[in-house]
Amino acid sequence: MEFLLLLTIAGAVAWLWNRIVTLERRVVELEGLARVYTPERQAAAEKRPESRRAPFEAEEAAPPLSPLASPLPKSGPAPEPVQAEPADEHFEEPFEEGGHRWRTTLDFEEIFGRLLPIWGGGIALAIAGFFLVRWSIEMGLLNEYVRVGLGFLFGSALLAAAELAYRFENRIGDERVRQALAGAGLATLYASFYLAGTYYGLIGPALAFAGLAGVTAIAVLLSFRFGLPSAVLGLVGGFAAPALAGSTDPDLPLLATYLALVTGGLTVTGQRQSRPWLGLAALAFGLGWGALMLVSGPLDDASVLAVGGYLVVIGALLPSMMGVGLFGQIGRIAAAGLATLQIAALVDQSGYSLLAWGCYLLLGAAIAVLGMKWERLREAGAMAAALSACLLAAWPDPAHTWFAAIAAATVLLFAAIPLLHVWQGKARPVDWEQLALFPIALIVASCIQFGVEVVYDQDGLLALAAAALALLPALAAWNAWPPRDEHIAQGPAGALASAFVLSMLGGLLAVLQTGAPLVTAVLAVPAFLLLRERSAEPVARILQWAVALSGLTLLAVTSPYQEISSFLGAGDVAPVWFSSLRWLAALLPFGLLLNVETDKHPRRVAQFFSAVLGYGAMAMLFSGEWMALAIAAAVLGFAWRMGHFGTLLTTLLFIGACWAAEPLLMWSVAGVEALLGDPFLLADLPPLPDTLRYVAPLVIALAGAMLLSGKVFATYRKTGFAIAFALVAMVVHTAFKEVFAIGDLARFAELGLSERTAWQALLALAAIGIAAAPQLFAQQVTLARGFAVAALAHFGIFTLLLHNPLWAEQAVGDWPIANLLLPSYGIAIGLTLWLRGQLVGNQLNLRPIFDGTAMVLIALLALSELRHVFAGTVLIDPPVVPQEDLLRSILAIAIALGFLGWGAWAKQRSWRIGSLVLMLGAVSKVFFLDADGLEGLARIASFFALGICLIGIGWFYTRQLIVAEGADAGDQAVRTPPAA
Repeated sequence: MEFLLLLTIAGAVAWLWNRIVTLERRVVELEGLARVYTPERQAAAEKRPESRRAPFEAEEAAPPLSPLASPLPKSGPAPEPVQAEPADEHFEEPFEEGGHRWRTTLDFEEIFGRLLPIWGGGIALAIAGFFLVRWSIEMGLLNEYVRVGLGFLFGSALLAAAELAYRFENRIGDERVRQALAGAGLATLYASFYLAGTYYGLIGPALAFAGLAGVTAIAVLLSFRFGLPSAVLGLVGGFAAPALAGSTDPDLPLLATYLALVTGGLTVTGQRQSRPWLGLAALAFGLGWGALMLVSGPLDDASVLAVGGYLVVIGALLPSMMGVGLFGQIGRIAAAGLATLQIAALVDQSGYSLLAWGCYLLLGAAIAVLGMKWERLREAGAMAAALSACLLAAWPDPAHTWFAAIAAATVLLFAAIPLLHVWQGKARPVDWEQLALFPIALIVASCIQFGVEVVYDQDGLLALAAAALALLPALAAWNAWPPRDEHIAQGPAGALASAFVLSMLGGLLAVLQTGAPLVTAVLAVPAFLLLRERSAEPVARILQWAVALSGLTLLAVTSPYQEISSFLGAGDVAPVWFSSLRWLAALLPFGLLLNVETDKHPRRVAQFFSAVLGYGAMAMLFSGEWMALAIAAAVLGFAWRMGHFGTLLTTLLFIGACWAAEPLLMWSVAGVEALLGDPFLLADLPPLPDTLRYVAPLVIALAGAMLLSGKVFATYRKTGFAIAFALVAMVVHTAFKEVFAIGDLARFAELGLSERTAWQALLALAAIGIAAAPQLFAQQVTLARGFAVAALAHFGIFTLLLHNPLWAEQAVGDWPIANLLLPSYGIAIGLTLWLRGQLVGNQLNLRPIFDGTAMVLIALLALSELRHVFAGTVLIDPPVVPQEDLLRSILAIAIALGFLGWGAWAKQRSWRIGSLVLMLGAVSKVFFLDADGLEGLARIASFFALGICLIGIGWFYTRQLIVAEGADAGDQAVRTPPAA
């Protein structure tokens, strides 16, 4: 079982080693492609000893697969040589140490004939030694001391054999022989010390550790002589030695020192041998041991200092020795970042001791200094800056003096150094970001540490600190500020934003929470002055909007209940001037934006917030009963002087509409209920003072905005005037309802028709008056017609349909004919005929509609007056008697005769047709209804009279029809022009 395990491990090591060699050669080739293959180097390559190339001359006949294996083409001018990097001073040619070219393909003979046998032989020697020792133990021939001694002797012999192979290289001709022997010897020595110290206990842990460290040192030294296997074994064995030593209570300072030496030695070795991956692997193992030391348990001061110093060495000093290649860059950034994380963990694990803080700051200083040479290392510095802010925030119960000292040290390392880079013109984006964000993070960490809530709490020292820190990004922005003809770069813009944020934090920490909006107002002025000529640039606009929105946010989060109540119209208190000043302070940045913002949509947003905040400032000064008037005055003022701010005016009008919403809603609900048949009672209406206080100013504001705003509302001017007219009608109607004061159903039955008739008369008078007045505006006739239509609609809906005295309880008056029926129907008939003259003109097809309406109204008026003779003021009581019913028929026939006469005299066919329809209806009623209840002579008399009437009507109608047809023919002849 052990044999299989060892064989598997040996095969894995061989495979890994082969992969590492392949990777190393590939890196070498890629780095070589970046250089120029000069004739001098080609000549130097041709002068290599033939003895080192002889065994592979047969392979030279094949075309090389590596791009570096073939010379450069001779045609064309030779490129200029490129200055080599310091880290690659050992690079000469893409050859192995033995002079063999790198072949990228491996065939069966290559693998099993050249590569595996030698390495298999080395592994076999190591296994042979293992089985020899095992056989001796099983046979009882050797005791522990002899076994260990033979192990040391065998390992030393293998190393000696490797030395002989190196010295007789010309005879052996293959460098892998000495590499295999050296690797087997080093492995045997490692195993011997492990057996002596841990397995058999022949020596103490300290001596075993020292022996393993010595073997590691030998492996590192032999790697310069025997190559890669020794280096790999030194890497693995060196970092495994502390675990193999068998100590249960390690000395952390000694262990940290040892690990630092091993890591440093392997890093330097990798750089000297052009194997940067070796240094990267050493750093990875070293950081792994750092993590193990951190989790080993509680640390005393010596251990904290040892582990912290070790992480500083691993994270900053050793990576600086890795050169400038790919592995060097990766190693420096990864090592610095991971070491920073581990020291942060050390600070926390040590209870935030000053020693741990010192190690952290020392690492930060090392990263900052090395970042001046290797710019890519500054990303690790940014990580260290972020972690330092987190550590300061999490520090439990620090002394204020030490907290301030460490915070100041972090400012020097993580803010002043980036400022230095900016000043020298060597700043990278990460420097600008660190300079902009770290001071803010430091203030936030300080507030978290001391439980200070920005805006709500005040702290003078933190306010001064924020103001002082604001100088750093401000100086950076000032130093890199571009001329007027150049755009602002992101770095200076971010620094300027950071300076404003820090200044705002300082102000918020210095003033009471109610004064928070004043801070943004103070900062808004220099911000807009500084960027006044750059407002079109995105970064400038973002900063300006950020200042404005921050003021709005601070106003929202610091507004007391009293201000919110006043804003919503619920407050009724004395003016609060300071509250109004707060709202004006939040308004100031948006007002400045109106002067610099050019884009349509952002400009509208600025107008909206300006209107809202301006209204809020007024709401702090005026009580609710005066707010609608104040809004109307503001609308008129802005429409007169700044009529192009359409969104601002619209917003103020909307706010005014919100104030008028309650009376408008009450009136609208009552109106809808009235349309559904419920009486429009006074109690359902808003109080007249509220209507005048809130709706009337809205009418004035709306009309003023339409008239004074120029072209802004040109498209919606007709709509605006229509809304204003409707609001005026609502106000007048509410005032009119106060005259009759109909508050209950009884009073509605008594005065409902009177009120409706009076309102109908007012509308009719308005229509006639506007129509008769001199022409004052273009839509004057349309307005007059609108009043007339409104009067007819009011009469038709409420008097004719919903509350008609014929079927609803409505008092019409005591006098026959001279009662409310006559003016109510008379006004409707007159408006119908007036509208016919206004609207019909030459459109004869509309005339029958108006004539038919007038005839229906006349017939209803006559029937209502007849009912009044029998019933009195209320027409629904008592029931209809037969005599009244018969009189209805007679009256209908008489009215029909009247229509016929008028139609014949006025030559209007629609009246003649109306008379015929009414006559036929009356005759049908008499024949089918009235005569049905008569008996004897009464029935005979009724039919006799009906017959005489029908004959007479037919004769009269025929004569009139003949006359009318002749007149119509004459009119048609006049209207038809003669044919050409």
